[in-house]
Amino acid sequence: MMNKLNISLSYQQLASLIDHGHLCAADLQCLDKETKQALWQMCLIHCQQRIHCKNVVCQPQTKVSDVV
Repeated sequence: MMNKLNISLSYQQLASLIDHGHLCAADLQCLDKETKQALWQMCLIHCQQRIHCKNVVCQPQTKVSDVV
């Protein structure tokens, strides 16, 4: 059995999984810089809306307004 899978999802599909709590950005490993930046932004947008998320990585330490 494989321990890891290399898959591809659209931005919208991944955002939906994170938004609905089915997947946390902390569970993903980005394979390139652009994907890492996009996932970080996605987490800031979607994970902060999930205040009941128990994963510390999903709870941004700064507000979106502080980053911009």
